[in-house]
Amino acid sequence: MNGIDTRLLAGRYRLLNPLAEGGMGTVWLAADEMLGRDVAVKEVRLPPDLDPARRQELCDAALREANLAARIKHPSIVTVHDVIVEQDRPWLVMELLSGASLEQTVRDGRPLPVRQAARIGVSVAGALIAAHAAGVVHRDVKPGNVFLTRTGRAVLTDFGIAVVEDEATAAQTGRLVGSPNYIAPERLRGERGGPASDLWSLGATLYFAVEGLPPHPADTPVSAISRVLTEPPRPPERAGALGPLLLGMLASRPEDRPSFDAVAQALRELAAGRPAAVPPGPSPTPPFSPASERDAFPRHGKGPEPAQAPVPAARVTDRPGVRVALWAAAEVAAIAAVIGATMGVTHLTGASAAAPVEPARLSGKPGAFAVPVDLCKQITAADLRELLPAVNAKGVPLNTGGCAWAVPGVGLRIDPLGNGQAKPWGKSPREAHELLVNQRNGTVPTGTILWSWSEIKAAPRSTRTTGPLPVKPVGDEAFGYDYYENRKTGRLEQSHVVFRVDNLVLDVGYTVVDGGKDAPAIQAGAHTAAAWIANALNKQKASG
Repeated sequence: MNGIDTRLLAGRYRLLNPLAEGGMGTVWLAADEMLGRDVAVKEVRLPPDLDPARRQELCDAALREANLAARIKHPSIVTVHDVIVEQDRPWLVMELLSGASLEQTVRDGRPLPVRQAARIGVSVAGALIAAHAAGVVHRDVKPGNVFLTRTGRAVLTDFGIAVVEDEATAAQTGRLVGSPNYIAPERLRGERGGPASDLWSLGATLYFAVEGLPPHPADTPVSAISRVLTEPPRPPERAGALGPLLLGMLASRPEDRPSFDAVAQALRELAAGRPAAVPPGPSPTPPFSPASERDAFPRHGKGPEPAQAPVPAARVTDRPGVRVALWAAAEVAAIAAVIGATMGVTHLTGASAAAPVEPARLSGKPGAFAVPVDLCKQITAADLRELLPAVNAKGVPLNTGGCAWAVPGVGLRIDPLGNGQAKPWGKSPREAHELLVNQRNGTVPTGTILWSWSEIKAAPRSTRTTGPLPVKPVGDEAFGYDYYENRKTGRLEQSHVVFRVDNLVLDVGYTVVDGGKDAPAIQAGAHTAAAWIANALNKQKASG
């Protein structure tokens, strides 16, 4: 993992730094030179002694499974941008995430609070429901494959790769690949497994999240396999109200486990702080048919909808000059407070949370902003100079569809938000409301985050983020969140306001570093910029 590799893949993706390595490949930080953004590229390495026919077979399988992963649209499934074959092996181009895995978060900090673990469970369960509807079983759900972004979004990674890893390694060793602590008993017995196997693995993953160890702790893989096959789970000690649900998910026989929909509903109740009954085992369902065994890809979007409203996608940090790598949040700690506690903190003096919007009253038809809006034109030059003296009023367009302005020590950024792969334009007001609510629910206090912004001369710095904060009214509904310098001063350095105007949701961030302004002034700056933009959009909406 040392050194720089500047290979150019497919004439487009330049490899920069290795971010992580595993037995089957390396994840690289790479630059997409066509779109001017940073991405993650997973290099899938195949055993060197495979015969050409077997190598081609496994390469085709990797491409097939990666294409399936790219077709499953869910905000908690890592986005696959591209798949290429070079140097006789597949390379997967994916969204670049900033944060740390659930495994690293727990091991570096402490077990998570029950409500936070339940929120993660809601996200991952929704991702798996969407995958199963498309005929795909993940088969490698474990804490290391659940990624927590710096905004609290939970993302299920390594879709489609687990199948290839099983095939490739089994051909060489005859062993089952994976972490035995998180493989369902039926798969350890040699069965292929189905959605119920993923449910067991999710239960074991959430057990680790709240307990800090797997449900069948053991010193060796062989011992772990034996315990999973022959013993009940270790009685949970920290799981509280989540404990009975976890034990139901960890039932030894697939037919004794509850359904995914019932589990997702119970997790939503627990995440909201309400009691949830342990759902019974599922009713008989038609046999599951894996997509990899079909002649063609499954029809997309015609299966059952995910059990929960989508969790919002975190913004890829693509400011000019900004690189936030996966390793940058290695010190992410367990959450010290849950959203319910942070909602009691005011973002601006005298601020109060607006009354909740009733989604049933919002239109489900496309809203006023059906096509991209030039966000660089939504703030006047005179207004901009109140926040950023001597700034270039034109701004820098971003590949998110947003805009950024920067002067030494101060920066302003606007980003339109979308659900996962969905575009930020063309939603209905009801969909936009759901997006804002999910963004708010997914904004949680985090541990240490490293970031930099060269245009404002902000060197890499250590920051901690808050949960969602009430703000004075902006647009149709809004909330805020803040970034505080972590190691030296503890000063507030970034303040954000997320708000909705009709069917458009925007995140406005105002950054002031090195003590240029105090916290109230930075928060007021973010709120003022958001209000300017909301007013401009409302005028545009009124003019038709």
